[in-house]
Amino acid sequence: MNEETLSVFVDESGILNASDSTSRFYILAFVFHDQSIDVSLAANDLDRDWDGIGLKRLCFHTAPIIRGNAGFEYMNWDMRRKIFSRMMGFLRRVDFKYHCLAVDKRYCNSTEQILGQLGSQFEEFMNSCRDFKRFDTVKVYYDCGQTPITNFLHQYFGTLGTVNVEFARTVEPQRYKLLQIADLVCTMKLLEMKLAEYGTMSACELRFFGGVRRFRHNILRCAKVKEI
Repeated sequence: MNEETLSVFVDESGILNASDSTSRFYILAFVFHDQSIDVSLAANDLDRDWDGIGLKRLCFHTAPIIRGNAGFEYMNWDMRRKIFSRMMGFLRRVDFKYHCLAVDKRYCNSTEQILGQLGSQFEEFMNSCRDFKRFDTVKVYYDCGQTPITNFLHQYFGTLGTVNVEFARTVEPQRYKLLQIADLVCTMKLLEMKLAEYGTMSACELRFFGGVRRFRHNILRCAKVKEI
């Protein structure tokens, strides 16, 4: 009998510092993919789509694409929207699920409190999703961007008991389309939370998506179909 393996791609949004006021929310996104389901065809098609608009070996990074910075400042609005649209097509086509943990840092006085809230949410989520127990191995992909999060993942995935947990080494976002998807859904969760709190988005976000209604209908609704 073949062993069943679940891939878990992890990305974060925000600053893991309770006193940092530049990011009110801290979000940790998990993308779950059954390795028996091949995504290579869809990934190759996405690369060909990007090649077709002159962007070979593109690594999708949501926030800079929306804002037009950090490597995407040379692209106009139309080109950045084309990139985003093609990644949304990949999202709709590929079979995966995602879940986000989110903390409002206004109610935290320390990094430890942020991690504690994330841990409580993680335990609650895993207890409610017993389907994970059917897998023989869970393989976690995280680029080790923040050491406290690396430690967090080792700690909480270690509670899965009989499931064998492995951590991928040398994780580079450009190698994994589903890690880029984790970045995408993390940003979508952040925008959803901002809308719930403030009723709007930044001027740049409004211009990129064409307004709140279009964002909710064309983008957020499509992403949330995959949410668990």
